[in-house]
Order: sequence, then C-alpha cells, then structure tokens
Amino acid sequence: MIKFLTVTDIHYCDRDVEGAERRNCRSPFKLKNIMKEHLDGCDFIVDLGDTADQLEGYGDQETFMKEISEILHSGGVPVRCLIGNHDTSLHKDKITEILGMPHRYYTFDTDEYTFIVLDGNMNDPNIPYPEKEIFWPVTWLDPEQLEWLEKTVDEATKPVIVLCHELFLLEKYDNDDDLILRNRDEAVRIFEKSDKVKLVISGHWHFGDYVCHNNIHYVALQALCLHEEETCSVITLDGNKARIEGFGYQKSFELELR
Repeated sequence: MIKFLTVTDIHYCDRDVEGAERRNCRSPFKLKNIMKEHLDGCDFIVDLGDTADQLEGYGDQETFMKEISEILHSGGVPVRCLIGNHDTSLHKDKITEILGMPHRYYTFDTDEYTFIVLDGNMNDPNIPYPEKEIFWPVTWLDPEQLEWLEKTVDEATKPVIVLCHELFLLEKYDNDDDLILRNRDEAVRIFEKSDKVKLVISGHWHFGDYVCHNNIHYVALQALCLHEEETCSVITLDGNKARIEGFGYQKSFELELR
C-alpha cells in the first residue's frame, strides 16, 4: 500500500483580487496548511503542475516557483513534480532544476506500482522546449516522449499509474475539448494495449473530472488556487483498489483498478 498527497494548479503569484476565482497570492498559505493537515502518513507528495504564474505586474515567476518548491520539500518526504502549461514562461531546464525533477518526463517506482510522469507542454510536438509560455489550448506529447512512454510501459513489471498535467479525456472519450492533448489517441493506444495502465491522474481543468474508458480510470483533480478553499487529495493505492480522498472542492472516489 502507498499513500500520497496530491496538489495541482497552485498558480502562485502576487495577484490579489478578493473574491476572484483564482486567489493566486493565497496559494503558499493554503499549501502550508494542507501539508500540516494531510501529509501525515503519506509516502510522497505530487504537484501536478501550473505551480507558479508569470503575470505582468505581479512579480517574478522564478521566485514564486522557488518559494513553492521550498514549501513542498519541507515536508520530509519525496516530492514528485510535473510541468504545467503556465510554468513554461521559464525554460523547462530551469523548472526541473527548481522543482527537483530528474527530467521533464520521468518514471519512479514504489513496491507495488510504476509511476510515469509526462510532459504535454508544447504547442509544436517537434519543439519540446518552447521559447515562451505555451498557448494552453494546443498541447502535445512529442515523438521522443511517446517512444519512451511505449518502451517504459512495455518494460514495466508492475501496474502503471500515469501522471500528466494535461488531460486525455474530459467527460467522455470523444470530447475534443481544448483541455485535451492533441495527440492523446497515440498515448491512449499505448495505455490500452499494455493492459498495465490502471489510473491516469491530471490537473489542468480546475473544476475536476472523472471518466472510466476501457477499464482505465482518468481523474482530473481540482485546483488548489480556487477561492479560499484548501483543495487537495490524499490518494491511497492498495492492490487493485484506489481511494481518492478529496478535501476542499475535491470530490472523493473509490476505484477498482482492473
């Protein structure tokens, strides 16, 4: 059994508009409270991306990301971070350095599961390192990463959990929403032919979503930045069971991993 704390869409910057949907400036305070309240017993923390924003007149993104990274790494457990579309005002090498990521995409193992972390943050799949913040409605996985994904899934000897900021499904499989990766079909083909991928966890869509397609669960978690709520999830994986315990705006789920 493993248990981990998950946050997403922190969107930290100095923007402070009381009553606004995004309470950007409140994010570090909420994150500290979340870790104090919910980290006990967790094996690691996952940050699903959109950690800090670069908005004109509202401070420096690199400084904000470093502040959030320090908070995340203060909990005494490993931290697994992802890149989000809003993070890409910084070069991806700088993001991975600040957040302590081994690469823009990577894998890690627990006793029972293999986790695959993906980077869907590019407007052109042939340019995985964009020169400026990407346009969020047009996102891709690059060919190199898809090749690596297929190889990693094929070689996995345990059930696979996929983490990606952007979505593969929204509401149903054939929804062609802007939030969905443009070449998601290629990734989903890899997921499904392996019979190893059991759960895909994303952020990006601030209001959350859940779809089960061909026995794979796709969960989009709700954003931490929304209003004053301390929104997060504690996820427990135990054999073929997944329990997503939601706090704040996040719904809870009990899932069977087939």
